[in-house]
Amino acid sequence: MLERNPDYFAGAAAIERVRFRIVPDAIVRALELRKGSADVEINSLTPDMSATLAKLPGLAVDEQPGTPLAYISFNFEDPILAHREVRQALAYATDRASLVKYLLHGQARLAASLLPPNHWAFDPDVAQYGYDPARAEQLLDAAGFPRGPDGIRFHLALKTSTDESVRLTTAAIADQWKRVGVALDLRPLEFRHFLSDISRGSFQLYTLRWVGANNDPDIFEYVFGSKKIPPDGANRGRYRNPALDSLLDSARVAMDQEKRRRSCGRFRKSLRKTSLTSTCGIRTMFCVHRTRLTNISIPPGGDYEFLVSARLQ
Repeated sequence: MLERNPDYFAGAAAIERVRFRIVPDAIVRALELRKGSADVEINSLTPDMSATLAKLPGLAVDEQPGTPLAYISFNFEDPILAHREVRQALAYATDRASLVKYLLHGQARLAASLLPPNHWAFDPDVAQYGYDPARAEQLLDAAGFPRGPDGIRFHLALKTSTDESVRLTTAAIADQWKRVGVALDLRPLEFRHFLSDISRGSFQLYTLRWVGANNDPDIFEYVFGSKKIPPDGANRGRYRNPALDSLLDSARVAMDQEKRRRSCGRFRKSLRKTSLTSTCGIRTMFCVHRTRLTNISIPPGGDYEFLVSARLQ
């Protein structure tokens, strides 16, 4: 339970009190909103649920382009994923446009970087991986992984949370990768165990989202810097490259924004060639709320700042 601070330097919030409730199941969250025992949620429901709730009296849905990024990360110490051709092949084997269109109902933008496309450091000239299963097959053959008698080249394990939308998306990716001979075994885990495993490097692949952290180009050092292996950062895949470390260092300390943007662009070009991660989509922000809650302005990072300006009728 949070109560407003009447002496806050920027002025007291309009809402006197906010009670946060932890409701692990998405269906239960939707039902709480439907029956009126909850007033608001942000980005915690599937697109289908949000669309259904928007049709009900007493409920409204606000949306805005966001910055939260869904991605798949590789373990660079794994003997299969250490091959750059394998990582590139998996990127070519992923039909991201179909995932966004059919599973997310168009409620996302294709991700071309860890940074959102409207970011000042984003470089639109960096080439992207399109959907090209034939090219994926060529790369896997070149990496020394031919199809076996059963049509399978190798198995990979993908660790995920138990979130329903993640389950649906990863099942679709598994189907896409199977078409190029890669069998993807899905390993959903309760989030505490999931986070512990990926921090220890106990994974081949995992999928997660960046929320808020990718609003600054320092995200590149935090995720790929050699000195940022957990617990010092989020380089969970144990990637090490002194040349790219130097490039990241120069970008991080540059005082001139344009110089910093060019340094980030050079890093993103190297990132693309090396295929350090597979980005999927940047989600649209959705806030489902009772109509008595007004003046909602959703921040692109999906945080709770919208409560500052919200009004309760």
